[in-house]
Amino acid sequence: MTDEERGLITAFVARTAKAGGEPIDPEADALLRELFEKYPEARYRITQLAFFQEHALAEATNRVKQAEWQAQQPKGMFGGLFGGGSAAPPPANVQAPGHRPGLFDQRRSGFLGTAASTAVGVMGGMMLGSMLGSMMGLGGTTEAAEPPPAMIEEPPADDGFDSDVFDSDDLL
Repeated sequence: MTDEERGLITAFVARTAKAGGEPIDPEADALLRELFEKYPEARYRITQLAFFQEHALAEATNRVKQAEWQAQQPKGMFGGLFGGGSAAPPPANVQAPGHRPGLFDQRRSGFLGTAASTAVGVMGGMMLGSMLGSMMGLGGTTEAAEPPPAMIEEPPADDGFDSDVFDSDDLL
């Protein structure tokens, strides 16, 4: 572990500890303590996942803000150059604490180098499990998997031409 990683992890855990505000559920806390004793590697993986998601959320926020800004830009043939309105400046980017380019470079080893692959693996596994469970009726909702009623109705038979418009006697 590098000094940079040590500082990022320490700051992340301290920030997380202060973030709550609500009282901690003693039963849930006891269960987590028991599970972390049983699965000590989970502390590491959960911290990686949460740290990576904090940074991914900042990136997603930037993309949404950019898309909203682009949608509000003047439309027209010349993009508003000739009196079509003034363009607002692009929004400032949001950065997660400790962000820097290449932070999750997978060529690195250690906590940060494996955080992205850990997060993707955990999230992908959760999504796959949820999909399979929904397909088998083992939980979740299957409503999203069913097509809306309008898509279930059979379309009227179409023989390729409209007999009211085209009459074979017109050809003679």
